Amino acid sequence: MAVPVEEAIAALSTFSLEHDQPEVQGLAATLSTERCATNSPIEYSDVSAYRLSLSEDTKAVNQLNNLIQEGREMSSVLYTYRSCVKALPQLPDSMKQSQAELYLETYQVLDLEMSRLREIQRWQSSAAAKLAADMQRFSRPERRINGPTITHLWSMLKLLDVLVQLDHLKNAKASIPNDFSWYKRTFTQVSVQWQDTDTMREELDDLQIFLSTRWAILLNLQVEMFRVNNVEDILQVLIIFCVESVELDFALLFPERHVLLRVLPVLVVLATSSEKDGESLYKRVKINRLISIFK
Repeated sequence: MAVPVEEAIAALSTFSLEHDQPEVQGLAATLSTERCATNSPIEYSDVSAYRLSLSEDTKAVNQLNNLIQEGREMSSVLYTYRSCVKALPQLPDSMKQSQAELYLETYQVLDLEMSRLREIQRWQSSAAAKLAADMQRFSRPERRINGPTITHLWSMLKLLDVLVQLDHLKNAKASIPNDFSWYKRTFTQVSVQWQDTDTMREELDDLQIFLSTRWAILLNLQVEMFRVNNVEDILQVLIIFCVESVELDFALLFPERHVLLRVLPVLVVLATSSEKDGESLYKRVKINRLISIFK
């Protein structure tokens, strides 16, 4: 005879659910859907327990992955940015005596948005410096034999891709310069009564240069590459990895393939900064292979 539903539900309240009960089914297994398994759900925290020689590399990979996550959040900020100036009220002629108060309120509103842009400016500078320093590690003689792992290569490429996307978004957003011009105008009006504004003016000038310069992020990355020495070899390794991955369909998913196609032109530009470097690259990678990919 079937048990009534009400009695079956009431019987559930009699079961004990203490936390120290054994797990009947055991822990759930974590599966990676990527072909190269470039992500670790535990951030490689088990490497130190096995005393492997990869401890330094896994630490660097975790740092790069954290930067990638932060960069994607920055990209969301830029992608969703909308102009604030159009929403600001305009005073009629009868209320011109409240102009100073309106400037102050406008500055406070725009300062919140500009603080996000300043955070992006600081982050991209820090990310470019860390990426260049990470590449420089593989220019040491002892690391040229044991180059970066596939996971490390993907982390470098994904961070570079985030920087490329940030630069494109910054260039495409026409509302950002408009808001900044209003922000600078209101700052000039409200800072008259302030003291010690030199530091704020310097930050304002730096932000203006960053926003008005096209490809400022990639230019800063190029400067960081020149600042460190002997990164030509690792740049060539990255280019060869991208070319072979595209040609042999190592990247099965479209997002991974798009990463390779976006960063490959940037890598070629960075690796051919001089005629000597260009000749060295084209000896290892035939230019026809690059042309066939860029078509």
